[in-house]
Amino acid sequence: MGNVRAAAVIVASVASLLVGVGAASADRGVALDLGRLDVAQTLTPGGGYRLPPLGVRNPGDEVTSYRLVVSHFEGQPGKPIPARWVRFEPNQLTLKPGRTKKVQARLSLPTGADPGDYAGLLAAQIVTTGKGAQVGAGAAAKVTFSVESATLLGAWWYRIHTYLSDQQPWTWLLPSLLAMALLARQVGSRFAFRVERRA
Repeated sequence: MGNVRAAAVIVASVASLLVGVGAASADRGVALDLGRLDVAQTLTPGGGYRLPPLGVRNPGDEVTSYRLVVSHFEGQPGKPIPARWVRFEPNQLTLKPGRTKKVQARLSLPTGADPGDYAGLLAAQIVTTGKGAQVGAGAAAKVTFSVESATLLGAWWYRIHTYLSDQQPWTWLLPSLLAMALLARQVGSRFAFRVERRA
């Protein structure tokens, strides 16, 4: 699995880009501990990448629920990041006043991803109750990355490699146990062990 954490250049990591603050009431709010993320590594179609975790904080004085989404704004350079490419764990959370929780973001590129530059916002939006869930104000971190062109065969190979890396240690533990079981069977078939009971 490609780890973007080492290849990422984080600019203004303490700052947060607040979006639509006027839509929230005075006692609710949201802040992120990451303002911008520029991925220096060129990404490969079919690959999976773990982005640095986002710290979602409740700066208000009321218990508040948040939903993590991918969005974009008009006029930003680059192609918009499709929402299905990003998975948040968790994708929704509730925080008490003053509390912060880390949210892990994972970027999974499809094998047919178009090459080029991408830009978008990783946003935490306030979920308000009422007649169904409604989304209020939010805070967002801008993320940019580039996707290289790849052959279909190369993209599929990279996807398989990423999957096997994500499943560790099982991808090497299970074959090792199987090899040990086969070795024990071979040893048992070549050497006969007999236990006798003597009076």
